[in-house]
Amino acid sequence: MGTYVENLKKTLGLLKADMPNPPSRDTGDVIEGIFSITKTNEIEVQNPTKAVNKGEHLKKGERLKSEREKAITGAKKKVRPCGFCKVKTNEHTKTTCPLNPKARKKRKASPVTDV
Repeated sequence: MGTYVENLKKTLGLLKADMPNPPSRDTGDVIEGIFSITKTNEIEVQNPTKAVNKGEHLKKGERLKSEREKAITGAKKKVRPCGFCKVKTNEHTKTTCPLNPKARKKRKASPVTDV
């Protein structure tokens, strides 16, 4: 029985040596064969940043306001003169006046991003 098993192993080894290697079934290798391109090791596309859900940026209990509502509340504000240039406006104050050389830049609200 032992010689029979050894003969089978030798025969199997000879058959494996005669058989060609099958092509790789890896997805990347198949695509390389079809399109004649090579797979790069660098990641070219990055994951997108996290999107803010609809009500996530609001305080609890608030709702989204339309542009019309925002304009109406802006128009209801009392117009005051700028302390530096004396122009009556709600756009800037003495500390954010574009004509004031010591004025700090007016900051716009930036979207909230989680890292």
